[in-house]
Amino acid sequence: MQQALTSSVARMVMLGGLLVAATLVLPAARCHEPACGAHRSVRLVLQAIDEPDAVYLSWWYDGDVRLDLARGELPVLRFTTRAQSGDGCRWKGIETLEPIDDRHYAYRYDEALLSCRPGATPYRKTPRTGLVTVVEP
Repeated sequence: MQQALTSSVARMVMLGGLLVAATLVLPAARCHEPACGAHRSVRLVLQAIDEPDAVYLSWWYDGDVRLDLARGELPVLRFTTRAQSGDGCRWKGIETLEPIDDRHYAYRYDEALLSCRPGATPYRKTPRTGLVTVVEP
């Protein structure tokens, strides 16, 4: 009699554990709606031609840019970088991304000369355009 009671209790505990696990896992597996997760991690891949010997103050300096975006949205993005350049001047790089469709941005890079040391000869500006592809892991 004790074996039957222990066996039933063990089955109930195992069944209860399976039900709890199914309750936690199944809603996440079924969720494909935008409201299920407010953000998504993406990688932004830039395709733009670099001029030889040009200096770009770019967020893509070390490779693709990774960030979180609201699910279902591709907002206009603007990245700025300020730096002292080898010409003795301070520059600001402005990168603007405007959505084209749900996976691509039009890319525009512009520079603004902020200041120069006395006697410095600033580099020439090197604006450029390109395409940014949104890649989800």
